[in-house]
Amino acid sequence: MPDSRIGRSAAVTAFFSAAAMFSISAFADQKPSDDPVHAFDHAMLSIFHRGQDALTAQTRPVMIIARDVTVMTRNGEATYPRDAPAYQHLKSTSHVILGIIGAVTPWPDADDERWKEEFSSIVKEIDTFLAVIDGLAIAEDDVASQRKMLEIARSFAQDALDQGQITREVVSKAINDMRPIWAENMEKSARAELNALHSAVSDARAAMSDDEWAKMYVVHHGGSSVKDVNVVLLYLQRVMPEKVAAGQILFAENAHGNDALAGYAGYVRMQRHVGAWAFGDPERMRVDLLGYEAGAILDEMIPAPPPKPSD
Repeated sequence: MPDSRIGRSAAVTAFFSAAAMFSISAFADQKPSDDPVHAFDHAMLSIFHRGQDALTAQTRPVMIIARDVTVMTRNGEATYPRDAPAYQHLKSTSHVILGIIGAVTPWPDADDERWKEEFSSIVKEIDTFLAVIDGLAIAEDDVASQRKMLEIARSFAQDALDQGQITREVVSKAINDMRPIWAENMEKSARAELNALHSAVSDARAAMSDDEWAKMYVVHHGGSSVKDVNVVLLYLQRVMPEKVAAGQILFAENAHGNDALAGYAGYVRMQRHVGAWAFGDPERMRVDLLGYEAGAILDEMIPAPPPKPSD
């Protein structure tokens, strides 16, 4: 298994260089002005961006893992379906817990009636869903367990509405009563997602030469809050450890659409070129361009207090 520092490239890559990112994003789309400083900055960044665009165009093939798995080459692209209905159904049904938590967050005070409106909505949505649940494309025993979980949630929400009050203990009990079912949903959802992903990636691999596979970058549109244990990252660590070690696995949290995700691979490569040319270290731009200097300056500006006796 690759080093955890490499595995966490999903989080680190997004923060390559705060200073460089600011200068690029803040000025790249602006037109030159009469300000000579701004005009010069714009001219240099425009040249930089043209180089990055050219590098991005050369970054092929690139595998995009989003709703489906798409391999983009210089000659076009091929998409391999990543369909997993059971994953979507079981995950979505389990989101009833998120609805309950959202309804009581922030915790309502005596005058806050929002939770009642939200609980009424939960009851209504559960009733609507239960009317069609038998038609879901999942196993019969899964339909039965989803129905049971939703009925627990409905009974809890309706009882709270009937009593006109809610307590933390009652909310906690309802969630714990549903826990065995949504815990089982998590295991089955993960299995369904991994099976679908592995099938799509395997089909893509079979259509590529060894040389194409070796050069290929992989970009996944990762979730913005999941940093440490990510289903796709765990999968890629297992099936493409050499790409993880080589820095060819990238997570682009804020890119949307295949072109933007492929462009992110070009951006990362360009940052590595900057680090290699300017500092002799391709990974240097993972550190804020002003970071080391800022640390020393802050030592001067804000002296550290003496340690506490217990330290």
